[in-house]
Amino acid sequence: SQSPRMLEVFDEVRRVAGTDATVLILGDTGTGKELVSRAIHERSQRKDKPFISVNCGAFTETLLESELFGHEKGSFTGAVERRAGLFEMADQGSLFLDELGETTPNTQVNLLRVLEEMTFRRVGGRDQVRVDVRIIAATHVNLEGAVEDGKFRRDLFNRLNVFPIRLPPLHERPEDIPLLMRHFLEELAEEYSLECPVIAAEAMSAIMTYKWPGNVRQLRAMCERWVITRSGRRLEPEHLPPEMTGVRSTGPGVAGFHINEQTSL
Repeated sequence: SQSPRMLEVFDEVRRVAGTDATVLILGDTGTGKELVSRAIHERSQRKDKPFISVNCGAFTETLLESELFGHEKGSFTGAVERRAGLFEMADQGSLFLDELGETTPNTQVNLLRVLEEMTFRRVGGRDQVRVDVRIIAATHVNLEGAVEDGKFRRDLFNRLNVFPIRLPPLHERPEDIPLLMRHFLEELAEEYSLECPVIAAEAMSAIMTYKWPGNVRQLRAMCERWVITRSGRRLEPEHLPPEMTGVRSTGPGVAGFHINEQTSL
């Protein structure tokens, strides 16, 4: 990165990694929150222990509690045996709780109890389970606003907000786009055994001024498309999606690759 803000983020990662402090990573979808969480774990004293990741927004309340805390045999339909949860699996290591802002109030209460005491009961269980886990949480939600709206518990927010790291969206660091593109294009060209496309200056100008609502994740996906469709050839503005150039395509299909009746596939 050449972005001053991202260089600050790298410095924050270095400073917090060697501690056991809880980290709260804030940023839009696709800005690289899980990559930052892994960087913290891999530079910590827990680097040789498990790193477990879970997207809290991908589960219903009941399924998330079973996923996090495990369950006892017979605790619900389909629970045919005892199952350890992610907190147990991450013991001595780090647990990355992604999209924590999507959790329900009941789950927030249970998480607060675990974060404060590092003990919990499996779903349907009576025994207390004690773990030693470093928590790294992330969300694209404005948690301070969610607290004010009563959608997120203030006490849990205060418990998580020990060391916040804010990731800027890609359009706020356009100087990083060429670096990221080169990395992604070379990585994907090697993966697919193809040649990298050559980016024309006019195309790069359009790419750098585009807002990138999907951030780094969207950029990587676009680079994958360009490696496949423009391998070893120049990428000109006409090969870019219309939203990048403001010019609407005159035919169907992917930008720069139009299909007509005479096209041989």
